[in-house]
Amino acid sequence: MHMRMSSKNVAIQRTIYDALEREKRRGESFTELFARLLHQPGTLEELRGAWGVGGAAEDQRRLARLRRTGGGGES
Repeated sequence: MHMRMSSKNVAIQRTIYDALEREKRRGESFTELFARLLHQPGTLEELRGAWGVGGAAEDQRRLARLRRTGGGGES
């Protein structure tokens, strides 16, 4: 039985495309890359409740800290 895979075109900024291209592993398709990235630790679900009541500036500092540490808590 032959199953036809559907596809969608998505417009993204060139800088984002270039960053995704750098993330791809040898022989990995973009579909495989997206699936891998969507299932990595550090998803939005894991960040739920991470923001306090310190306002937007504090949230931005906390987000930068999470990105530096890979989502592994305060530094």
